[in-house]
Amino acid sequence: MFTLFTFNSSAFAATNTTENKTVVAACAKGGTVGVYGAKMRNGYTVGSPVLHTFNDGEKITGTWVTGEYVQGHYSNSKQWLKVTYKGMTGYVSHTTLYNVCS
Repeated sequence: MFTLFTFNSSAFAATNTTENKTVVAACAKGGTVGVYGAKMRNGYTVGSPVLHTFNDGEKITGTWVTGEYVQGHYSNSKQWLKVTYKGMTGYVSHTTLYNVCS
């Protein structure tokens, strides 16, 4: 038997909850890059310069922040994932990701 719960906007599963012995992270903040790729920009607007493009199927994690509203492939959202990649910090629109945990 296990229990699902959230803490700090992440999902967790706990077993043996009466003794609090096992807690397993079920979801990290982030998502999977969709078929069109995901651009990491230096700001949380679609007009910000592109620092890197992630490819279809890559899993990326970070911290969600609020930015420009975007109508996208998988959703419409003003949420952007703040990520660090190869020493660069940038933002990826929620709308380019699927299997998203926030």
